[in-house]
Amino acid sequence: QDDLLLLERVGKPRALNPSTKLETIAHDRRWPVARFGSRGRPTLNQFIRSLAATSSLVTSFIAGLPIYALTGSRRESLNFSFALFADTASALIGMNLNVTGEENLWARRPAVFIFNHQSKADVIIVAKLLRKDIAGVGKQEIKKETPILGKVLEIGGVVFIDRANASSAIDAMAPLVEAMRNEGRSVVLAPEGTRTVSPKMAPFKKGAFHLAMQAGVPIVPIVIRNAGDVAPRGDFVFRPATVDVQVLPPVDTSDWSVATIDEHVREVRNMFARALGQPEEASTTKPARAKTKSKPKPKPKPKPKPKPKPKPKVNPGAKPKATTKRKAAPGAKSRPRAGK
Repeated sequence: QDDLLLLERVGKPRALNPSTKLETIAHDRRWPVARFGSRGRPTLNQFIRSLAATSSLVTSFIAGLPIYALTGSRRESLNFSFALFADTASALIGMNLNVTGEENLWARRPAVFIFNHQSKADVIIVAKLLRKDIAGVGKQEIKKETPILGKVLEIGGVVFIDRANASSAIDAMAPLVEAMRNEGRSVVLAPEGTRTVSPKMAPFKKGAFHLAMQAGVPIVPIVIRNAGDVAPRGDFVFRPATVDVQVLPPVDTSDWSVATIDEHVREVRNMFARALGQPEEASTTKPARAKTKSKPKPKPKPKPKPKPKPKPKVNPGAKPKATTKRKAAPGAKSRPRAGK
């Protein structure tokens, strides 16, 4: 009863490891049901299958050589090897994909496909989705740590970049622009640059966005939700699982510019964030203030000039008044004047 009350109050109820009664209620109310159990230690069979899945990249490349010998087409040979690797590796590890928006994978090609990088299983997932006419970007460390695998990937169209040197990375990706323009091949890469420690996305780098802008092709976001169920970070063994993938509609880049690239990166990353239920990034650009016409200040009123005082009127015929001397009081002595 407590579980039912809690599920009714939350926004998106999901029944986790429910009892029989709660599972019945969840089905009646169309709530998703999820069950989690201990994976336990990997079995010998899983270890062998994981090793075979990893090795299938090289064997699939070798299997494509006869096609190259017969047709002389490197492109057809690589497409065969790419699809064979995707199907073989998926079958060996028992991985299935639940894809929504699959039509967006083929709506506009060539394109730059970008995905959130959680697990080493992402390579197999992307190969299973894209199938053909793909070039990729990888880190230089792969070529140094596994020379054979690095050589196979390089022949397959992967460009290795030094993530510590931005200028050399830009120069290294120049052939990919030509591959999209002249050969119609698409490019796939992870804008985070490396696998994230947690499901939370890392900041996006700008390389994929500059690449799409220079080639004049759209960006297609591929949102991978639970690749960690197949291969958690740091775990060699692949586990059987179903991975949920959402392919978002292509993002047009025809009106992009270098000046606005940061805002476009933020917008695309927020598409991933919304699909994954993660916090979105706030815009760093300040909205321009609307210009308002200032009202003209009223002109000060001129001060009125003071009126001149009117002069007293003088009657020309009037005689001036005579001044009368005061009479001295009787008995009063007159004061002598000075000088007398």
